[in-house]
Formats: sequence, C-alpha cells, structure tokens
Amino acid sequence: MQGRERSGGQLLDAGALVGHLVPAGSMFAFLAAHRQELFGDEDFADLFPSGRGRPSVPASVMASVLVLQVLHDCSDAEAAEAARCDLRWKVACGLALGYEGFDPSTLVYWRRRIARSARPYRISDAVRVIVAETGVLKGRRRRAVDSTILADAVVI
Repeated sequence: MQGRERSGGQLLDAGALVGHLVPAGSMFAFLAAHRQELFGDEDFADLFPSGRGRPSVPASVMASVLVLQVLHDCSDAEAAEAARCDLRWKVACGLALGYEGFDPSTLVYWRRRIARSARPYRISDAVRVIVAETGVLKGRRRRAVDSTILADAVVI
C-alpha cells in the first residue's frame, strides 16, 4: 500500500522548527518548498496497484531521499543515515526531528519498483528540474573520474 505524507506537517516538523537554518536557494530549500509538487502521491500510485499491505514510506519522502542521494553521491547506507541525522535532509524531505529513519534496503525496494514501472525516469526528470531551478551544478559541466589504482598501505 502506498504511504501518504500528511498535509499540514507533523509535530516537531524539522521544516517548521529549524527550516530557517537551511540556506535559501539551496536544493534543500527547493525540495522543502516543492517536494509535494515534484513528487505527488498520484505520480507514484502505479507502484502500489493492489492497495493492500502495510503503508510504505510516503513517495514524496522517498523520492526526495533518492534525489539527494544522487546529488550527494551517497551509498544507500549513507543516504539512510543522512535522512535520520542531517537536519538539512529532514527539512528537504518533510520529516520530523525525531524521525528514526528507514532501513537502507528500502531505497533498493523503491528503485526496483520505479525501474519496473512504465515511467522509470521519473526521479531523473525531477533531478533535472531541481538542477535547473537551483543551479546546484552551476559550472560543473564535466566530471573527471580518476581511475588510478592506489597501492594498499598495509605492510606485507
């Protein structure tokens, strides 16, 4: 069953309590302001066609985590930890200050569902909108990847 984000926020909502700490014009502030427009429940309803079972993490929350994960080049474990510990991520994702997080395998679960859907690029499309609106990658046209093999520092 698809989880839904409650309208009106939550008790101890990170955005209401510490949202002023998030820099205006940042991707965090943009996601906080536009998260539900970018990732509406109806945009992810096809991922949960049966309507049965335990509710998932809301689509707007999980999609925001997936976007931040891509933009910060985090592993699943790092993204799950950031959603649990980083105030900027909590504000961007609409989470409460006391949110205890989710297991990193939840990200795998969501990516699989999205990849198998009729619209597998819905998150990438949102990333393009965020990058265009916030300029978060301004001046970064190319990425250099170093393929140098580093010698292990262990003495044999």
